[in-house]
Amino acid sequence: MTKEWVAQNFCIGFCTDKGLMLDLDNMTRRKAESIAEALMKRYRLEGYLLIKSSDKNYHVIFNRYLRWKTIMQIVFSQYVCIRWGIHQASNGFLTLRISRKNNKNKPKILSEVGKMDKLIGEYLKTYNYFERS
Repeated sequence: MTKEWVAQNFCIGFCTDKGLMLDLDNMTRRKAESIAEALMKRYRLEGYLLIKSSDKNYHVIFNRYLRWKTIMQIVFSQYVCIRWGIHQASNGFLTLRISRKNNKNKPKILSEVGKMDKLIGEYLKTYNYFERS
């Protein structure tokens, strides 16, 4: 049934209100890694997963669980995330896609840094569940 949804231009997303995820659009991989490294160190986020969602677009998922207020403060501290953050804040949770969408392929995991036992572990379990989507 998952393949049918994706074929009809629907997509599957991973949602959370207990950990930090970012949608970094229109940048180089080096810039996305730089942002991820800086935030991981500043907020002691334990680790991150860097994912390429499409050409020049990346997702970053951090391992450590946080309070919603802290998550929103970090999201809005990143200029490149403000527009995405407004939509996410209005929903009350963060969402990143894990499946194909329209003409975009399934996001591809590029690098894993640090610990992966909390939010990253949850993401990977869901991502792998929909491996064929």
